[in-house]
Amino acid sequence: MSASRRTERVATMIRDELSSLLLRDVSDPRLANVMFTEVEVSKDLHLAWVYYDTRDGEKLSDKKRAEIEKGLKSASSFFRRKMGDVMASKFTPELRFKQDTHTTEVTHLMNLIDQVKTPSPLSIQE
Repeated sequence: MSASRRTERVATMIRDELSSLLLRDVSDPRLANVMFTEVEVSKDLHLAWVYYDTRDGEKLSDKKRAEIEKGLKSASSFFRRKMGDVMASKFTPELRFKQDTHTTEVTHLMNLIDQVKTPSPLSIQE
C-alpha cells in the first residue's frame, strides 16, 4: 500500500515539475502547445510514462505528433537532469512520453479553465 502512495506522490511531483519546466525553461516551438496530463511511475521508480496532449485538445495529425515527440525526445535529457536536481532519491526515472488519448477530458478541462479566466458578464456589472 505504501509503495502505491509513494509512486503516486512521485508521479505527481514529476508531472508538476515537468509542467513548470515546460512553461518556464523550454523554448522549443514544437512544444509550445503541449501540456503534461498524467504521469505513471513503475514500482521501482526507474521508469516514468509521461502522457501529453495539446492545450487546445485538437486531434493531432501523424506529422504534428511526430514533431512533438521529436521535441520531447530532444528535451528529455534536460527534463531528467532538472528532475534530478529537485528529487530526493538516489536516481531519476527514465522518462518515456506517450500521447494522451483522453482528448475529450482535456478539452473539457481547458474549457473550464478558460471560463475561470474570462469573467462572466454578471461579475463585471456588480
